Amino acid sequence: MNSHFAAFVQTNKSVLIAKGHGWDISTDSIGKATNGSAWNLTKMVGGVASPMHYLGHLGTEATALSYMVANSMTSRCGPESPLSTHWQDLIKAAVVDQLFVRHNSTGHVVLSIVRPLRVLATCCSAKEPWQINADDVMVAFRAAKSIQESGKLGDLVAALVKGLFDQNHLADAGPLYPAVATLRATPGTHRKARFVQSADRIREALEERKRSDRLPSRRALWELVRIVMTEQPRTFMDELRFAALRIMIVTGFRIGEVVTLPLDWRRYRSHTMSSGRLPSSLGGIDRSLLIRHFAEKQNTEGGSSLNLREATHHVPRMFESIVGETLERVASLTDPLRMTLRKQESSGQLFTALHEKQLVPLLHLLPYISGNPFWLEFDDVEKEQWIVRCRMDDSRETFDNLFDLQVKALISGSRNPSGTAYVYLNRMRRAGLQSGRLSIRDSSGVPWGSHERLRWRECYVRMDEVENFLRHEKKTKYSDTEPLKVDGTPLQTADLLFIHPKRSLIEERSDGVCDVTRYVSISRPSTDMLSLALGEYGKNETIFDRYGRTDDDRRLTLKSHSLRHLQNTELFRLGIADSIITKRWNRTSIAQSYEYDHRTLAEDLDAIDLPEEVEFSAGEKTATVYKMIKAGKASGPIVDDFRRIQNDDGEDAALEFLRAEADGFHATPYGTCVSSFTVSPCPKHLQCFDGCRHLTTSDRPEVRRNLEKLEIKLSFAVEDISKRKAMTIGAANQIKHAEAMLGGVRKLLAAAPGESVFPDGRDYSKPNSGGKV
Repeated sequence: MNSHFAAFVQTNKSVLIAKGHGWDISTDSIGKATNGSAWNLTKMVGGVASPMHYLGHLGTEATALSYMVANSMTSRCGPESPLSTHWQDLIKAAVVDQLFVRHNSTGHVVLSIVRPLRVLATCCSAKEPWQINADDVMVAFRAAKSIQESGKLGDLVAALVKGLFDQNHLADAGPLYPAVATLRATPGTHRKARFVQSADRIREALEERKRSDRLPSRRALWELVRIVMTEQPRTFMDELRFAALRIMIVTGFRIGEVVTLPLDWRRYRSHTMSSGRLPSSLGGIDRSLLIRHFAEKQNTEGGSSLNLREATHHVPRMFESIVGETLERVASLTDPLRMTLRKQESSGQLFTALHEKQLVPLLHLLPYISGNPFWLEFDDVEKEQWIVRCRMDDSRETFDNLFDLQVKALISGSRNPSGTAYVYLNRMRRAGLQSGRLSIRDSSGVPWGSHERLRWRECYVRMDEVENFLRHEKKTKYSDTEPLKVDGTPLQTADLLFIHPKRSLIEERSDGVCDVTRYVSISRPSTDMLSLALGEYGKNETIFDRYGRTDDDRRLTLKSHSLRHLQNTELFRLGIADSIITKRWNRTSIAQSYEYDHRTLAEDLDAIDLPEEVEFSAGEKTATVYKMIKAGKASGPIVDDFRRIQNDDGEDAALEFLRAEADGFHATPYGTCVSSFTVSPCPKHLQCFDGCRHLTTSDRPEVRRNLEKLEIKLSFAVEDISKRKAMTIGAANQIKHAEAMLGGVRKLLAAAPGESVFPDGRDYSKPNSGGKV
C-alpha cells in the first residue's frame, strides 16, 4: 500500500472519530448502506435544513458499468457490487476531508466528490486506488464524458484526479492529471493572421463577452423582469417567489442568501461629515439602507460548512423603495404562519390551537392537516369566488368566515362532505388502523369499529392521538422547528422571512388556495423554491411556463446565479471601483470580483475616461492604445518611450509620438505586443514567450487557455527528449531550447495581467543588434 494513501485515510478517520462519529458503513450485495448505517452528512456538520444529504452508496456506479459493457470492457468489472474496502475508505476519507477540513457544503460533497469518485472506482475496480495509472484515468474520464452529455461529470473526474490523487500523492504512478489535461484541451479552431481578417470580424472580437455563458440570456432576463414586476401571482408560493426574485435582481444575492433573509432585515447607517454637518447640506445622503443577511462562502477556519455568517448589504438609493415594499409585503404574508410556528416552537406540539385531550370533529381537521379550506361541497362558481376572496384578503379574515360557514352548514346538514375530504380522511383512517395509532370515535369518545360504515358528520378524533399518529406515520407534516446556526448561536425558523406552507399541494398541484391561518405544517425556505421555478434542474413547471405569453417564452429557463454575474458586470461597466464592488458582496479579495467580470474589451476600454482634447485629436486607434497604457494593460518599448516623452516634453509631445506609433499595438494568441510589425516584422513568428521584451500579459481567458495547452505540449516534449538514450549535441540543444520555451510559458502564466513579462528580454524588432537589448 502507498504510504501517502494510508496516511490520508488514517488522518481523516481520526478527524471523524474526534468529531464523535463512527467510521464503518455496512453494505448489502450492491454496496448500499444497510441498518441505518449511512452517514447523514447534513447532521454530521450540524445542519438541520433540507435537503438532507447522505453517504449511503459505496458500490459501483451503474451508468459507468453500462459504459464499460458497451465498450467491451466487462472483464475489468462485473455486475453492480460493493467497491473494495480500500476504495470505500478513500471515498469516506475524501468526504471527511471536504466536510471538516475544507468546510465545503454537503451538496458539493455528494455531487462533486462522491459520484465522480464512484465513477473512477468503477472503471478501475480491478485495481486498488494507489495502483491506478494514466490509462485508467483516461478510461474513467471518457466514461464520465459519455455518461453526462454536458461534460460536467468528466470535468469533475479530472478535478478529482488533480485535487485528490495528485495533490495527496495517492497513486504510485502519479502525477495523473497531465494525461487527462491532454484530453480536456479543446482543439483550436483555424486561425487567420489579424491582417487578413475582415474589419467586421475584428469588430466582433471587441464585442465578444468573456465567459458569456455565465450571464442570463437577454430574452430570459427581460421576461423574468416582466413576470415578477407586472404579473399578478396566482398562488401564495408564487408571490413569495416573485418577491425573492425581485430582491435577487436588485441586490445580486446568491439564491441561498435570499431565501434565508431574516425577518429583522432592516438596518440603517447614518453619515456625518468630519465638520459635524449633515451630508444633505451639500447634496449628500444622511442615512442609507442596508439589508441584514447571512452571507455564504464566508466560513472561517474551524467553522461548519452550514454555519451562517451575518453580514450587511448596502441598498442603492434608487432601489430602497422596491426593497422596502417587497420585504414588508413578505413579512405581512407570512405573519399567520409565523404566529403558528412560534407557538409550535414554544410548546413542542403541532396543533397549538387545540387541547391535546380534546375531541374534535374529524372534518374540522382537514384545513389544519392538508391546508385545504374546503371540506364541504361547493359548486364550481361559488368555490372560485371564495378562492378569489381568500387571495385578495390581506387580513385573512375570509378564511375564518369560510370555516364558520362550513361549521354551520355541517350542523344544519345543508351541505355534504366534499369528495376530496372523503378520499383524504379515508386514507388517514386506513393508515391509522394499520399503525394502531389513530382511532376514529363517535361524539362520546367510543371508537368506531374497523368494519363499520362511518357517518362523517359524527366522526371525532382525540388530538393527542392525532399528534402521535402524525409524529410517527407522517413525519413530513411536522414543521421545521430545529434552529439554524448563525455564528454559532441558534436562529429559530420563525425568525426567517420567507417561511412557507410545507408541501402546499392544494395550491401548487390543484390550483386551489392554502388556509395559511390554520395549516400546521410550516417549512423553512430552501433554494429549490427558486431554482426549480427558474428551470435550473429537471422538467418541473417553471414560472415561465405559468406566466409566459408565448410558446417561446414558456420554454425559457434561467440560472439564478447569472443574476449575480450580470449585476457585477454592470457595475464594472459603469466604472464603479473594484474595491467597492468587492466590499458590496463581502468578498475577501478583488480578484474574486474579476471572476464575475464579463465585459467586452470595448466596454472595458470605454470605462476609461479621456480628456476631450485627447479624444478628438488622437484618433480611434491612438485613443485605444492610450487607454490601455493608462489602465496598465500595455507595456514595452513604445510604452516606455511614451512615458519618457510625457515626463520630459509633456502630454502633447507624447500624444504626437503615440499617433505615429499606434499601429505598433497587436493582440497575439499569448498576450499583447507593442511593436510595429509594419516597420519591423516579428522575427520569432509570434513565439512571444521566448523572452521578447515587447510581450505584455492579457486577462483574456482564451489567451490563458492557449498558454495552458502550450505548457502541456512543451512538458511532453521535454519529457520525450529526456527519455532518449543517445544524448547527442543536437538532442542537448533540443532539450535546452524546449526547457527555455517551457520556462517562458510558465513565467507568462504566473505574471499578473498587464505586466511586462520579460522587461529585460531581447528586442527582436532590432535585427542589427543581434537580438540584444
